[in-house]
Amino acid sequence: MTLAEDGAGSPEFRRVSPVRQVLTVFGDYWWGVGEPLPTGALVTALTDLGLKEAAARATLARMVRSGLLAAERAGRRTTHSLTPRAVEIVAEEAGWLESFGLVEPPWDGLWTVLAFSIPESERSSRHLARSRLRWLGFAPLYDGVWVSPRDRAAAAMAELRDLGVDDVTTMRATLETTVAGGAQSAWDLDEIAAEYRRFAAAMGSGAPHDPVAAFSERTRLMLGWQSFRLLDTGMPVELVPGDWPRVTTRRAWARRYNDLADAAESRVRTIVGEIDAGLADRVTRRRMVEGANT
Repeated sequence: MTLAEDGAGSPEFRRVSPVRQVLTVFGDYWWGVGEPLPTGALVTALTDLGLKEAAARATLARMVRSGLLAAERAGRRTTHSLTPRAVEIVAEEAGWLESFGLVEPPWDGLWTVLAFSIPESERSSRHLARSRLRWLGFAPLYDGVWVSPRDRAAAAMAELRDLGVDDVTTMRATLETTVAGGAQSAWDLDEIAAEYRRFAAAMGSGAPHDPVAAFSERTRLMLGWQSFRLLDTGMPVELVPGDWPRVTTRRAWARRYNDLADAAESRVRTIVGEIDAGLADRVTRRRMVEGANT
């Protein structure tokens, strides 16, 4: 499973799945910690984010069944930790976060073109294939023909083979097309730019006084920024308008995320410390680079 297969399609916090909230809590506040996270603290964090306690516990149980979390019990206390599979997912996402909107890799002028066929009767495979290809940065130019301006041919082939898709062809090539706006018109660039601006306009300002509110807002910002992975696939600057807002939005997002850090981390230390005072200081201190020179 990728995060794309778990509801990562909109910057709106209310539409983000509880599974992604759990993974973000671990990534932002319990990353690289050897000890598992007390279940009570994790449940409280999820209720801070708007979940009912029953829904939070049901989410944790579902993630254990799906192989994303490991649960342990010692006496009356239970704990949860990421499985190796979940660690891989969060680590891969962290790599993207460290570069997206910060590093603009040069474009070689070539497109990855992917042609594949999945029978209509295999609807679940079709849905998964499309989700994974979008996660890799592809979009459909025509039905059954997907394109990406990045070199993702090997990764796309591996994903489709993993789904049992046998009819696949990939190539790297320059593209000439009569499609208005060129191959990049497979993405709605105007809507993506508007989404960046809506996201930036919705950011708060000022120092937070309430640790619970800071934790909730910081998590909302992280999940919102992650959603741009599906909206803006790292389109080369050569293919987007000159006022493309990716870099400026990244800078504003990272600054606000960092401004909320002390209060948000204080909240997590409090809820962990209420269960095990010795673990409170293990809460991760995470800061995002705001720009190329920061």
